[in-house]
Amino acid sequence: MFPHTVVSAFAQKVKVNPDRLAVVGQAQRLTYAELDHQSTKVAAGLQALKIGAGDLVLVQAERSVALIIAFLAVLKTGAAYVPLDRTLPQNRKEYVARQCGARVVLSTLAHDRAPLPECTLTTVDELLAGPESVLSRPVWVKPTDVMYVIFTSGTTGNPKGVVVEHRSVIGLMLEHNARLDIDPSSRSTVMAAVGFDLIQAEVWSNLVAGACLYLLDQESLLSSDAFLAFCVTHQITHAFVPTLKVYNIVNARQPPALSLKYIYTCGEKLHPLRVEHLSFKLVDCYGPTEATIFVTSHLVQSRRLNQADSIGLPIGQCKIHILDEHLQEVGAGEVGELCIAGPCLAREYLGAPELTRQRFIYSKVLRRRLYRSGDQARILEDGSIQFLGRLDGQVKIRGYRVELGEIEARLLKESQVTSAAVVVEDGGTQADKRLVAFVVPWNRHVHPKRLEADLRRSLGRDLPEYMVPFTFHCVAELPSNGNGKTDKPALLELLKKLQPDLLAVDRFSDENQRKVALAWYAVLGHGNFSVDDSFLEVGGHSLRVAQLAKQLSEGFGIRVAVREIYEHIVLKDLAAELAHRCQPSAQGGAQPAINFEDDVFLDAGTDFRGGFDTAQVGDPKHVWLTGVTGFVGIHLLQQLLATGAACIHCPVRCEQPEAGLARLQQISERYRVELKASDWARIRVYVSDLSQHNMGLEPGEYAWLSKMIDAVVHSASAVNFIMPYSYMRTDNVEGLRRILSFCAAGKTKALMLMSTISIYSWGHRYTLKRRVYEDDCIDENLPAIRHDLGYVQSKWVMEKIADMAAAKGLPLMTFRLGYATCHSRTGVCADYQWWGRFIKTCLEHGAVPDLRKMREGLTTVDYMVKAVAHIARQPAALGKKFNLCQTLHRDPNLKQFCSRVGRYYGRRLAVLPYEKWVGLWENQTDALLYPLLGMFKDDMHEGQTILQLYQHNYAWDRRNVRAFLMGSGIRQSEFSGDVLARYLDRLGGGVGNI
Repeated sequence: MFPHTVVSAFAQKVKVNPDRLAVVGQAQRLTYAELDHQSTKVAAGLQALKIGAGDLVLVQAERSVALIIAFLAVLKTGAAYVPLDRTLPQNRKEYVARQCGARVVLSTLAHDRAPLPECTLTTVDELLAGPESVLSRPVWVKPTDVMYVIFTSGTTGNPKGVVVEHRSVIGLMLEHNARLDIDPSSRSTVMAAVGFDLIQAEVWSNLVAGACLYLLDQESLLSSDAFLAFCVTHQITHAFVPTLKVYNIVNARQPPALSLKYIYTCGEKLHPLRVEHLSFKLVDCYGPTEATIFVTSHLVQSRRLNQADSIGLPIGQCKIHILDEHLQEVGAGEVGELCIAGPCLAREYLGAPELTRQRFIYSKVLRRRLYRSGDQARILEDGSIQFLGRLDGQVKIRGYRVELGEIEARLLKESQVTSAAVVVEDGGTQADKRLVAFVVPWNRHVHPKRLEADLRRSLGRDLPEYMVPFTFHCVAELPSNGNGKTDKPALLELLKKLQPDLLAVDRFSDENQRKVALAWYAVLGHGNFSVDDSFLEVGGHSLRVAQLAKQLSEGFGIRVAVREIYEHIVLKDLAAELAHRCQPSAQGGAQPAINFEDDVFLDAGTDFRGGFDTAQVGDPKHVWLTGVTGFVGIHLLQQLLATGAACIHCPVRCEQPEAGLARLQQISERYRVELKASDWARIRVYVSDLSQHNMGLEPGEYAWLSKMIDAVVHSASAVNFIMPYSYMRTDNVEGLRRILSFCAAGKTKALMLMSTISIYSWGHRYTLKRRVYEDDCIDENLPAIRHDLGYVQSKWVMEKIADMAAAKGLPLMTFRLGYATCHSRTGVCADYQWWGRFIKTCLEHGAVPDLRKMREGLTTVDYMVKAVAHIARQPAALGKKFNLCQTLHRDPNLKQFCSRVGRYYGRRLAVLPYEKWVGLWENQTDALLYPLLGMFKDDMHEGQTILQLYQHNYAWDRRNVRAFLMGSGIRQSEFSGDVLARYLDRLGGGVGNI
């Protein structure tokens, strides 16, 4: 029987092959019968919430088995689903919820508690955990019923919902399967983003065929080699791959055991490439969401054949017409607007009848309904269609469809902006496309870089990251054409003038400035800077700083350390420093002498005589917790809520408390921190900058909190492994001074300071001690501190300032944290630390550096926060310091940890001399550790890098920790096989940009 919907097609496959695998995830696999049973149970739960035909259900999700269950469950009720990627900004989710009039959010995230307006939130796990149930009423899903709504970028400043019917999807899936030979023996991957309509093709093409879906792990999503290895391991036969990833996969080494038959791609224009060496066929597809995923396909041939670019021929019953501005068909080979007809067309734009009438038209000449795509195209001699770009401001950025008008509309909501336009700078490849914003500010005297920072921060709260412009330019007015519209070609010409060619280097006064300027130009790719500019303010970041260090080393013939660039970040200062370095008498790369003791002081008027009761520690009612958006901080929040009844007050860098709360919810999701509704009710968020006067709070707010707060848990810290002390000072040192002033204001508050085990530095080389105790004076390590990372230096100063405050009456506990490697239960790890990149580099090259007895104090974040929360409630702990790491026999050094990792993967990692190991990757700018090259190459002291100096370092005594945890049941963490497995499985998602 011919299936009329994906639901009926799936039911047929369940009946024929109930025991065949349907979907395989990282930790779960379901047969067709199991998927049918679980989706029916969830559907029954939705029916109990009054969900049925005509309803729209928001599905808030990430790629998972639960996502497949959710899609099926919603359809079984007769309703339609609206996919919401969990990473979308909260404002965008709320807009979608309002547009849909949704009453229910079905989340695939087990512990999702992020609210949406007027919506009941439930999760797949909750509904599956309930009592067994069946559908309360039979549902007949008709081909003309709505199946899903996909929201895409819109010109009004808001996304628009495309309403797609069942008949459009089932028709495409059957045709797609016939073309690509997808049958019950097929195995396919899921790679598309949840909110991208291609995920519908990935899911339904396989479920209607009786095939099996495989959910990719994070590493396979990111790495071409890992993806191909995944395909070999699981005998994958079919896969969708976004256009931008195709080039890497095609150029990667092709494993001999590959079972792939087809890779299909969609999202961007696919340029000619070499495919004759591939064992599988590559199919390029084209189509807008309004025409149900894709409407043409093309079997890619080798570029050696010199065939004209083409998006191929229409699929199935789709019809393509090329029309002129009067909606008449153009002649053969002529350019016009690509219009689409057939059963593939979407029903409408949700709640936008006028826009629907504009884009979905009826042609009396052709006697059919058409969708005007806004794309330019022509028909080639062989009947295939050649795509020639957009007619309007809609573009593709990294595979995502973006309406420039939406970004412009969002910019115009800013009080600082009177008019705005966004253009696309084409860097030559799809990956190099950049959004550039031109804005006319209300205040013509505003500093452009300050305005750019404000706009970037504000847009980032509402728009996905790929929609935030790469650069912003302030102009007096926007150019206009004869029709009174913004002349965007003129803006592109202006963009060229804003980036002059640096080959004309006479703007720089001496040879050294010219050499530095040429290096900047080579790394930044533009010349829009002067001698007074900071590298970081004209497009530089950590990766580019590492590249710049290499360029300057070659240009000046000396070793330029990454640290030196940060210390002399302005062009003229850097040129002067390097000129001095080139003098015969100069000492190469020496760190500037800083007297850290000069920074050890309290703000004037800091007085701890305001009265303190030990009950503020034993049973606090209000706690001020900083750093809550960090890896340790969010877990501390969870633990403090779980072990006490206090209200937790959280300062967050944000514009509004609501935005701060949304950010906190996103962080909790990212790190899989489980917070109940009752927990959220005890959390208060404040707009704050700790380094500013009164921590950036309003005067009345500061005064009220000064009297209300009982204890302060200070976990906030700027963490960076390459920037010098001068960059760490504001956030870390000045931030602590403001915290101490707050502890003294109103009533005296206890301070629980999170420090680092690295406070001892590599001082063993001076003290000749093998073990350090918690109460040892840290001054004895100062000679080593002077040659350590800026982050460690700032922590030493912070402890000294806190100790000074304690001597004046501050109730203080100091926790020296080891390295929070991961969470022992979830495996989640921090995305701003270097250890994960190091481990992945060792695995990539099959080798570890020969660093001897180098310990980082590796531990798990859950042990760490449990210990802090327990000790912090004991008044007897005031005045003490705690080394929160593991005892020596449980503390693996670098080589021991890597050996365990190697055993997990069934590999033995070779031990190489340090310099040889660094040489494996130091010239690869895309290497994971390249942004941190300074850690591995910079001479910190007597020709040794910081990692080499930390060899044979201290054993850290922890008798205070042991004494105060006695009887608590809190045990030290162990990197057992299970913990290591969870950590390594999550590592791909835990390693982010530095």
